[in-house]
Amino acid sequence: MGYLKLCLCFVILFRQTQARNAKPDDPDERDEDQITIGWQVGYEKWQRQCEKYELPATQQEAAISTRIANGELAQKDMFPYQAGLILQLGQGKYRQCGGSLITLQFVLTAAHCLIDSTRAKIYLGSNQYANATDAQNVFQVERQNFNVYPGYLGFGGYNDLALLRLPRPATPTSSIQTIPLARPFMQQSLLEGQLVTTLGWGALGDNLNVTKEQELEEDLLHYVTVRVLEQQLCLCYFLPGLVSSKRHICSDGRGGRGGCQGDSGGPLVYRWHNVSYLIGLTTFGSAKGCELGAPTVYTRVTAYLDWIVSKTNMES
Repeated sequence: MGYLKLCLCFVILFRQTQARNAKPDDPDERDEDQITIGWQVGYEKWQRQCEKYELPATQQEAAISTRIANGELAQKDMFPYQAGLILQLGQGKYRQCGGSLITLQFVLTAAHCLIDSTRAKIYLGSNQYANATDAQNVFQVERQNFNVYPGYLGFGGYNDLALLRLPRPATPTSSIQTIPLARPFMQQSLLEGQLVTTLGWGALGDNLNVTKEQELEEDLLHYVTVRVLEQQLCLCYFLPGLVSSKRHICSDGRGGRGGCQGDSGGPLVYRWHNVSYLIGLTTFGSAKGCELGAPTVYTRVTAYLDWIVSKTNMES
């Protein structure tokens, strides 16, 4: 059972326990009844809407945070806005994530990357992951310069974005460039079915028996081109409430192509009029694996433009 499914079950059980323990005339009990009824109605509506897709039960499940599966090797300077992140946790542990340089002093990434992190090391201008020799700029960012979106719950993929403020501006070169944020009109109606690109470092598939040669290849930046998936179909792949039509965008996972474990926070990019725009941040995928055909889910940048602009002093 996935982590989010456990969280969801805990919330439901907690609410049911509260309802049982409440006094008969307690207004909290009436509120709890309304919550329970509302959740049940929402679940039944989700079931009706998803019947037409006839998805196997194994695909309708919880999700986990997510590297690039079945992608291609990136060439030098191909994605100069890509940032490699190492997050330092407690007890000598570390977490791998990606990010996007949106101004010379701010990197946009997933909020769940920063949970329980005390500091971050950020590498810019390199196709090799966390390679100080190959990178053109390396920064250490302390916790006080983490800015997690205030609506993030602390787990899962809802409102899953955060900003890292670099201690000084990055030096622009052919290997270090910022990426423009999605324009407000880049909504689902425009993007659905369009080719987009997602990228990152890490696992190239679900094979647990990785050879030395594959380990070396995983340290190199990979990308994959996929299509934006119909939103309702994406909602039906996961438990109700995990995917939001307004706040998420999904890529079609057919052919086992998309994000995989370790790609969290990395960019989803749409090319429009020969300019690349950041339209999403990798947030989660299927708990069963990266190569089973399930979608990859991204935080939709257009839903958070006002917040990002206000926190970075970017021109809107």
